[in-house]
Amino acid sequence: MLAEGCKAAPAWYVRRDWEDGRLAPNEHVPLEVSSVTKVYPGGVQALDQVSFRISPGERACLLGPNGAGKTTLIRLLTGALRPSSGQVSLFGLGVEDPGFLQAKRRVGIVPQSPGMYRDLTVDDFLQLVRDLYGRGNIPEVVEAFGLGPFRSRRMAELSGGMQRRLSMAAALVSSPEVLLLDEPTVGLDPVATREVHTFLRKVMPGRTVLLCTHNLAEAEALCESAVILRQGKVLLHERIATLRQRIQPVLVLRATQGPERLAEALAGQGLTLTREEDAVHVHVADAAAQAPGMLRHLLGAGVDVYECRVVTPSLEDLFLDVVGASDARA
Repeated sequence: MLAEGCKAAPAWYVRRDWEDGRLAPNEHVPLEVSSVTKVYPGGVQALDQVSFRISPGERACLLGPNGAGKTTLIRLLTGALRPSSGQVSLFGLGVEDPGFLQAKRRVGIVPQSPGMYRDLTVDDFLQLVRDLYGRGNIPEVVEAFGLGPFRSRRMAELSGGMQRRLSMAAALVSSPEVLLLDEPTVGLDPVATREVHTFLRKVMPGRTVLLCTHNLAEAEALCESAVILRQGKVLLHERIATLRQRIQPVLVLRATQGPERLAEALAGQGLTLTREEDAVHVHVADAAAQAPGMLRHLLGAGVDVYECRVVTPSLEDLFLDVVGASDARA
């Protein structure tokens, strides 16, 4: 955890906030993909004319079924791959620009695989990262991520959760403006996953973030917008709150007389009803506003309702609505 009682947050932790995604003078879009196509040897096309931009301060998740092109896109953004056509840029600089390496130094990367240098100690690894970026305060990130007792431990001897902590410390040691997170909790147990989420919630605000994940609950908890890919194409790039407007909330009702009696009492009300186990789901435009009148009607009909709650669509519901359940299982 972050040290308590600090008078001021360390530089790696606090970044300037951006209002409404607007750029400050002389600033470029932190992450931009313009008409990018990537074809691997053998003719396998991973991306097809992909375009989107992540605004300053935006916390976006990159979602898509297996084979959608997410990993390829992350590798393009880090400069590990070159596009077959189109342009990938960091702060307005493409991979061919002389200043691209300097732009990469403004980006912290948490890879899917920690990429441990097995024989290096924690201190050695953080010093290597600091030297590569040319700046950073190692003691601050060591304290913040609870790495103090492990500084002399070889990286191969660390647990999976501790390796992920070290990856995040390395990504943040240079106080980056952008974070690229590639499946940061994949393979971790629930305790380690929760720990990583706690750290990410502390460091993401005020930074531009692109989180690639299969964990939709994780994406919903940490991000405010979503870029959804399918078969190498961008289906949408939208705020999650706006996506929720695509699906009506559901009013979930349960009664002591059972779902059959509930459905019978609601028949003739012009409502769309579905059954799920012992509950009746009522699909209405404004569940919260319509619930009181519905409950009065049921009480008058002699139905004893013991549960009435409004369920708003989750990011998983939205994802399935956009991608389609069959594609999501591919």
